Amino acid sequence: MAKVLHEEDFAQSIAEDKILVEFYSDSCVPCKRMSPLLAQLDEDGIIPVYKVNIAHSRSLAVDYEVQSTPTLIVFDNGSELARNHGYLNKAKLHQFLKEAGAIQ
Repeated sequence: MAKVLHEEDFAQSIAEDKILVEFYSDSCVPCKRMSPLLAQLDEDGIIPVYKVNIAHSRSLAVDYEVQSTPTLIVFDNGSELARNHGYLNKAKLHQFLKEAGAIQ
């Protein structure tokens, strides 16, 4: 299961090798639909997945200019590699991660 990040642990967590961060909200239906897909990526060891609730970590949402949810950002050692806004099905999610260089 993906770990929920807050302001105090965000910088340290994104400093890892390639990771995927989902900025989400509890009321976001597309976020709820993507949740099992993201959990599966994390559980299968494909890429570590972290989640940021924009209602609880507003400063992170502002810092990363999150305009809508879900927003997916791939980080590599703290640098943003790629970003996507909106729902992605399983095939498009894998394509996004491949194009970002996050997975093979």
